[in-house]
Amino acid sequence: MKRLALLLIALGVAAVYALFSFFNATYWRVNATLPPPVMKDFNASLYPLARGWYQLSDVNITYYYMKFMPGWPEQYVVGRFRARDPGWSARLVAVSRAGNPGGTYAISLGGQPQITDQQDAGPFVPTTAQLVWTTATTGRYSVLARAIFQQGGITAWQWVNFTAEPMQRLYQQTFSCGVSSISESFNWCSSVQYNYGWTGASNTTLINLPYQVVTYGPEAWVEVSSSVGNPAPSLRLLVDGANSDLYGVAALVIDLTALGQVSTASTFSIEHLYGWIGGDTRNNIAYLEFKVRRPDGSVVKLYLVRDDGILTTQIFDVVEGTATAVCSYSVGSGPGSCPAGHVVIRLGTLSTSWSTFYSGSIDSYVGIGVVEKIALVAVDRFSGRNKWRADFFVYWDNFAINGWSCTLSSNVATYTRGQSLTQVYVDPRNSPSTPPSLATEVDAYGNTGNVNDDYGYAVAVYRLPAPIPAAGTAISVRGLYQRDSNDASNNAAFVSVGVDTNGDGAVDMEYIYYRTDGTTYAIVSSFINPGQLICAGACADTTQFKFIALGSMASENSYAWSISLGETPGAVLGVAFGVVDASGYADGASDDFWVFWDDLTITYSACGLPSGWSASGKYAWQSNNYLLATGSVVVYRGLVPNALTYLSNFTGVGAFAVFDSSFNVIFGVFKTGSSFSALCGPSAVALGTLPAAKYVELRPLNGFGDVIIRDQSGAVLARYGCTYSTTPQYVGYKTDAGQILKAYSIETWG
Repeated sequence: MKRLALLLIALGVAAVYALFSFFNATYWRVNATLPPPVMKDFNASLYPLARGWYQLSDVNITYYYMKFMPGWPEQYVVGRFRARDPGWSARLVAVSRAGNPGGTYAISLGGQPQITDQQDAGPFVPTTAQLVWTTATTGRYSVLARAIFQQGGITAWQWVNFTAEPMQRLYQQTFSCGVSSISESFNWCSSVQYNYGWTGASNTTLINLPYQVVTYGPEAWVEVSSSVGNPAPSLRLLVDGANSDLYGVAALVIDLTALGQVSTASTFSIEHLYGWIGGDTRNNIAYLEFKVRRPDGSVVKLYLVRDDGILTTQIFDVVEGTATAVCSYSVGSGPGSCPAGHVVIRLGTLSTSWSTFYSGSIDSYVGIGVVEKIALVAVDRFSGRNKWRADFFVYWDNFAINGWSCTLSSNVATYTRGQSLTQVYVDPRNSPSTPPSLATEVDAYGNTGNVNDDYGYAVAVYRLPAPIPAAGTAISVRGLYQRDSNDASNNAAFVSVGVDTNGDGAVDMEYIYYRTDGTTYAIVSSFINPGQLICAGACADTTQFKFIALGSMASENSYAWSISLGETPGAVLGVAFGVVDASGYADGASDDFWVFWDDLTITYSACGLPSGWSASGKYAWQSNNYLLATGSVVVYRGLVPNALTYLSNFTGVGAFAVFDSSFNVIFGVFKTGSSFSALCGPSAVALGTLPAAKYVELRPLNGFGDVIIRDQSGAVLARYGCTYSTTPQYVGYKTDAGQILKAYSIETWG
């Protein structure tokens, strides 16, 4: 590719249009020679838009032919009159005209108008002289003229025919796409209703769920009582501390996974009747053991205990299939020191009449999680030997679970750092609107007062089913903020929109919309480096993170996050919901805070490409009333047969170009805002700032690429041309990382 010399053509009559610069490359071919030493050459680089030929018969006639965009000004150097010897001059004289041009035209020689729609002849000009044809017409027309040559007293002439025809539109493509939406209410819970009264049970089928009997010591029985119940039958645990260590355990371990992922927020209830047999030392405990799997995959075991008597005994873990001592328990007062992951709660005393053993949820003890197993357990210490001697018993009846099975959707990833109840889960009871909701709960990791060391976070990343254009997308979600009364006001809640700006399929830009409670707060990355501290008290934009403060928040209030991405380049891959506690923690839920997220709505416009169009790269769609290209992408179609010009109206940042088979730019235009540059292969030439620009034309001619920038009415604002040797294959649009281009139409004329 080479840059070409400037040819400035000054046209001096009213019928000819305003001055403009035309960079043009020409090469010449001799088609007709007069006996006098003057030749008429053709600009072969313009073929097939403009061409010339000659005919020898009774007369020698030269033809110049050009096609034009109807109604728009055109101007080309279509040839030249070239003297073989010095001293020759030339002029044109119109002899006849045909057709209906429907506008103005002018044919100039050596810068002097010769023939126009209002003028039949012009003055002699020295040769060599360039032949320039300007037209702004709508219909076909022809002019038959004499080319008169003069040197001294010698004069000669030859016929010349000029014929111009309007191009016809061969192809037109506009773009359209409606608005789509993703609506997510986080309704990822199903109802769990289970009631069992041991009717129909037997000693071979103790319950209608998968179960396991666990005993410890020779005097431990798990059996159905047909005569006792509320009403009968019921399940009886009978036990004596007959093992060598003087303990006995009787337990029924029930597997709840057949009911789904039963939430700890569900209500668990069961009734009991307690009694003992003479000789029993009455250091008795009965309890419900829950095996709970938290959202992070860790397991915690909860023991809800009732007791009777005095002295100390042991809590045994039975849900893994064997009875394993966990920690000591003082009858009448509660547990000793129990290891991490084991939570023992004393409910009160055992009842010798039918009464409720427990009714309620258990999330206040262990947080939100899934109850995988529940065990009914009786533990005795010391023995009187033999069944029904110094034993104690517990009858169980009317076991019920009323609640939910909740599961995070598979498109949600979670990241947490903090104390034991820092987690992301589906909450079936709380919401800024209607439960369930997506809950983020956090308690800080540290207690030193240094945010960089202490911060804790809970982040839920909601991955979209497919990338959508960031441009024009709107996102709304509501969040209910709650904090424990012991929590310090150093909290932040945020929504992060993850955008891929370069088309590699990974988020490289996060737009973070945040609210705070207090002047000390922290924010973490959700996509680029999940959990990385990116802001501590003062958030400043970087090349990867943009922060938008939405104001403050107060506990027990709901807030709307309303986000409009405007002209943001790239594709949205996901939306994250996060909370960060800057510093300070306490046991359990004390000092925690929560945000319950609900009513997520994402509206966007993205449809497939029109028939015949393809993309090399990821992000190109029809969107609203335009073709949208963003990131590193070429969106293209094949060249249209017989096309002479490709006309497009586009905005934004990117290129409209003619490409080779490897999607390299042969020639085209790069646009950013109102600034335009002509592209010749890898080179770019600034054409200036053109705020009135409306259309760009690309004309792949005979090894010559013609670039024209026009305004609304078709007037030429800038023009550039360059030669090429590569074979054009495609026409379309190209953007690089961080760019966005909107093409509203493309037309082909020929």
